[in-house]
Amino acid sequence: MDQKTFENKAEQLNEKMPEYCPITYSMSIIGSKWKIPILWKLILDDGQHYNHLKRMVGGITNTMLTKSLRELEDDGLILRHSDGTVPPSVTYHLTDLGKDLVYTMEELFDWGQKLHAAHEE
Repeated sequence: MDQKTFENKAEQLNEKMPEYCPITYSMSIIGSKWKIPILWKLILDDGQHYNHLKRMVGGITNTMLTKSLRELEDDGLILRHSDGTVPPSVTYHLTDLGKDLVYTMEELFDWGQKLHAAHEE
């Protein structure tokens, strides 16, 4: 992006800035270390069981996965679905609000690829 385009975009964003910062608010919801990877895995393959999510995310402890899933559920981004069976069978799904993140996540994905390629040079 050239400097003039950047400055115009920054000015547009500044003009519509509310009293609170939407970025700060958004990051308070999804900004922990594990929430974005959890959401990303659910975007790629919705309806996952706890253990499968744990394997897909990798490196996350049971405590942090449980805490993150509960917070994402409380914030309305995911839905915990129990089949009511014994042993319990629980799956996690994105809500419509969680699915709205697909475009943002795609932009992060593309930016991450671009950044990675720049560092590989």
